[in-house]
Amino acid sequence: MIQSGHGGDRAYTALKLDSSHSFAIANENVTFFTILGSIGRGDFGVVWKGDLRSKQNHLDVVIRQIPDRVTKSLQVLQAIKILHKLSDQPNIVKCLGYCKEQGSILYEFISGGTLLTHLQTSGVQSQPMYSNLKPNGVRIDEGTLLNLAWQVAKGMQFLSSNRIIHGTLCAHNVLLGKRKQCKISDYGLSNSLFSDQGKATRWSSPETMVTSDPTTDGDIWSFGIVLWEIVTLGARPYPNMTFTTVQSKVANGYQMPRPRHCAQEVYAIMTGCWEKDPTNRNNFDRILKDLERILEKTHNYLSLNDLDERLYASAIEI
Repeated sequence: MIQSGHGGDRAYTALKLDSSHSFAIANENVTFFTILGSIGRGDFGVVWKGDLRSKQNHLDVVIRQIPDRVTKSLQVLQAIKILHKLSDQPNIVKCLGYCKEQGSILYEFISGGTLLTHLQTSGVQSQPMYSNLKPNGVRIDEGTLLNLAWQVAKGMQFLSSNRIIHGTLCAHNVLLGKRKQCKISDYGLSNSLFSDQGKATRWSSPETMVTSDPTTDGDIWSFGIVLWEIVTLGARPYPNMTFTTVQSKVANGYQMPRPRHCAQEVYAIMTGCWEKDPTNRNNFDRILKDLERILEKTHNYLSLNDLDERLYASAIEI
């Protein structure tokens, strides 16, 4: 969802598109290759990998087809136009425009999969304390983990500064580019633009669970959940709870407990996102400063080196 937008003047140099590239993309410049299934959450239609031609350049793109009823919505088309005009930011997936003939939104193609998959398939080698890890996963060091969180916060700060609401932020909606660069996808086009009511999830704030209305304050809550996902290497939020139970407990002020291998100052960032009163939550500027302070001070904020099976058993309620 977009509250308002700010245009950007930068050419698409990082994407190797010429500066004349416009919001409206001609049908003949787009080639569909193969259905990709789920890139990000894929809430808004079938997702393809394809090719976009721009003068002498060819670019791998993601083509997200949207329902026919959506293509007739002026609100949705205006939202896509605003996303296309955003200046380049390294931690969001670039919206390249809209192809009316095919009813599709085009984005830059990100090849590294989702942050969630990366977390779940990496870990402490030969120490399979996490049941969702491959036994021979490559260890993610502590600095890398917090850097991933910082990148997501940076992307969210950019979106919020442009008054753009994500609405469905989660680790599965963050893609990984080259050198593990986090890039947020599916922003600015929340479910509420595509249906009468958005869908609450485990990442939703208590007020969003009631109203289904996405807000920046709700995005801040969701970031706290994403940080928890990063710290736990992709564990499912509110483990062993049904969603009905999650809704009830969150409405009564419940916060997930600190994982034993998570430093208190990192957990404090999470709980600062999980204040029941939205006006008491940290904004993304504050979140970034807190993350940067921890990164600068030490790389030992998570004691993953010291984990053993006994420690993990008591780390998270599962």
